[in-house]
Amino acid sequence: MSDDYAGPVAYHGGQRFQPLYAAGVHHARQYGNLEEMKALAELAEWYLAAEGDIAAELALLKAEIAKLEAGSEG
Repeated sequence: MSDDYAGPVAYHGGQRFQPLYAAGVHHARQYGNLEEMKALAELAEWYLAAEGDIAAELALLKAEIAKLEAGSEG
């Protein structure tokens, strides 16, 4: 990760990483920093292995939010 990056960071395996936000991934690609891109890819693979299908979990979370909001309107 570039030393001038001032955004949020995450730690994995004693290493400092940029979290997996689209802006962070875009930044790594834009500046062509191979080490940063490899670190983000490794972190993404670790995260997916640990957390599974985040899109499915997000859909369930949104459904629960909608259910609770509908119940509070009544």
